[in-house]
Amino acid sequence: MKLLLMESLLFAGRCAERSDTAAFEHASPLHKKISEIVQYINGRFHEPMTLAGLSERFYMSPYYLSRAFKEVTGFTFIEYVNTARIKEAQRSLKETDMKIIGIAEAVGFENIAHFGRMFKKLTKHTPLEFRKLNR
Repeated sequence: MKLLLMESLLFAGRCAERSDTAAFEHASPLHKKISEIVQYINGRFHEPMTLAGLSERFYMSPYYLSRAFKEVTGFTFIEYVNTARIKEAQRSLKETDMKIIGIAEAVGFENIAHFGRMFKKLTKHTPLEFRKLNR
């Protein structure tokens, strides 16, 4: 269920960036702010990102941002960033012949072991198994 919600949030974020139509009405100013943050994350997931840095950029306390993000999206900040990175890694594994370590770096993981753990946790396969299954 969480994975489907994440996919729809990622899709919505990417569509909103491409859309030239008027923005839809948000339920509240908080939802609007969290939507802006999600769009920011979707566009820059490959960059180093911290809760403190994001909260400073969006003029919110780290504690408030963390709680509001979880309340609105259903994900913690770290869960969302990692899922966005893993989704992009999945796409790269399917569509390119890049080395796995190169993909891990390209999507924003500084540690290949952490990448492998997160990938397996979210997909139930190692990156190499995923590549072999989707070729």
